[in-house]
Amino acid sequence: MYNVAFRYTEKTAGYHGIITWSSFVDKAVFDVWYTPKIKARMEVVEEGISDERAVELTRSTPLECRIASSVQEARNEDGTINSTILDMNLQSTILAHLLDL
Repeated sequence: MYNVAFRYTEKTAGYHGIITWSSFVDKAVFDVWYTPKIKARMEVVEEGISDERAVELTRSTPLECRIASSVQEARNEDGTINSTILDMNLQSTILAHLLDL
């Protein structure tokens, strides 16, 4: 497998700065998949990395980015915030961040 770690760009609003990773069959498949449209939303942090390195990179996502994505996930279709979902998301975010330290 060909692992690639990505960081969401400013175009993704509340997900900006979140680091994630995906696996591809090989570099050629990744190169076809990584279109200009995707490049606008996700920048490569590292590619051709081990699973362990990919997890290490995702763990390095700053807390403020994790909090912003929790807020984004709690938004209703009209843009308002669902406080119940936000509360649950923030609790999960803080726990995940503490486990990643």
